[in-house]
Amino acid sequence: MRGLTEMISKSRAEKVGDKLGVDWSKVDLNQFRMGLGVELEHRNVTHGNLEMTGTIALAHLEEDSRYYTKLKKAGL
Repeated sequence: MRGLTEMISKSRAEKVGDKLGVDWSKVDLNQFRMGLGVELEHRNVTHGNLEMTGTIALAHLEEDSRYYTKLKKAGL
């Protein structure tokens, strides 16, 4: 998980989120960035498109605002 997350800068994650209309007062930028990195593993679905990947990440963050931190702690 760490490798893909490091490939996405905070600035790039923020730009993707802005395109998707993310309300940054409700979504943590670091969680979103982690989500982009994790969900890029599904390139066969999103074909590396960061906006599609961001949509998946946001869906998980709507379920749990700390989804990606918990996923990391679980070792998944």
